[in-house]
Amino acid sequence: MTLLEQREKLIAKLPKSQQAERRHQIELSDIKVAKMRTRLKVHFDDLGLEQSMDALGYMCEKHGDQIRKNGEQYIAHPLSMACMFQCLKIKNDDIFATLLLHDVIEESAPADVRLLTSEVAKLAEDLPVGATVKAAVRLMTLSRAYLGESDYEMKLRYFQQLIDEDKPENKIATIGKGLDRWNNITTMTELSKRAIRKNVLETSILLLPVLKKAKTKWPREANVLFLVRSNIKSMNNILAVYNGITNLHDEAELKKLIEDKTYLQELT
Repeated sequence: MTLLEQREKLIAKLPKSQQAERRHQIELSDIKVAKMRTRLKVHFDDLGLEQSMDALGYMCEKHGDQIRKNGEQYIAHPLSMACMFQCLKIKNDDIFATLLLHDVIEESAPADVRLLTSEVAKLAEDLPVGATVKAAVRLMTLSRAYLGESDYEMKLRYFQQLIDEDKPENKIATIGKGLDRWNNITTMTELSKRAIRKNVLETSILLLPVLKKAKTKWPREANVLFLVRSNIKSMNNILAVYNGITNLHDEAELKKLIEDKTYLQELT
């Protein structure tokens, strides 16, 4: 299905009174995407970041006609992450490349299929980047360690593995995951109340503690991690208040939301 066909199908589900506004929002998003691509190309060229330039082209090709739930091109997400990082004035070819490629493997899998970690490792070898970025992308790709691993166990391991080792790819993947959630949380109001609840608890219970530990573990990256963590925490708290979530540390609730697809299904 083409990009246009996917969008029209999505728009057709909306009340007629909202369809024109959604089309306008999508048009504005396409303009923003084009500007971000140009901005990053110029930036990478000026700094001689060849790996990031290759990653940019590869990412746009692989995500192709994929769209997000709001009808935006999928590439708007990794492009936004890279532009956020650009604003920090840090010249790091590995981080830029990882941000651009972080969803390429996961989003290329068939719908409703969760890849195994071993499969992700093989697919990462095809990425047009160096070994450190390939390893960082593997860390950022949610996958099952073994077939019987539950969704909750997978999530626990996924976040913990970010800081399990003191390697360059761990630092990069941790910063990348922070920027990933920071960008995603800005569009979370478009999700169902159940999905918002799950993401708010996941952020509070699984992600924020990892970012806090990372700040202590890697002092040289502490400033970036502090900025990312503080913004995520603030926005997460706001989402919690507006969605009536009073206990941000309810692990039992989070486990139900992750593993039981019918739990609180009425919260649409």
